[in-house]
Amino acid sequence: MKTSKFLFLITCISCSLLSCEEEEKNPTLNDFCRIKPTGWDCEIIQNDFNKNDIPQNAKEPVAVLKYKNTSREFTHLSGERLNPSLILDLYPIAQKKELINFIKSQQLYSWCIPIYYGETKDYFILTSPCFINAGTFSEQADSSIGDLREAIDKVITKSNYGLIQN
Repeated sequence: MKTSKFLFLITCISCSLLSCEEEEKNPTLNDFCRIKPTGWDCEIIQNDFNKNDIPQNAKEPVAVLKYKNTSREFTHLSGERLNPSLILDLYPIAQKKELINFIKSQQLYSWCIPIYYGETKDYFILTSPCFINAGTFSEQADSSIGDLREAIDKVITKSNYGLIQN
């Protein structure tokens, strides 16, 4: 009898810990900057958006996060040396269905299209191929941003909606 009570208690504690872990994926805007790895700069923009920071044909987000690492460089296809960078556009999670449909409608275009990056309890996050290292997808460029992606992945959830993802 005591064994079954002990197993029940362990199960309850495990479920509690798992549900707490899920709730941790609700970062504030400032948390997105707090989690950045050493060497990365983070800027939060909540108004006066530059249209070049929003995927083509997308509505204005509630916030734009701009990350840049000025201590690293990679070579762009043109031969120019660039710093690793990433731009994320955050929308209210209530717009998820609308945004999924929007992303699907834009997939036939070739550039600066919106792509799904992830989500939190409050935000649905988009980016664009042009917003990831200025559209450079070489091995060198991809590895220069790896630590930032890993840090962001700790505070977001990525779901499969049948969308193109980064």
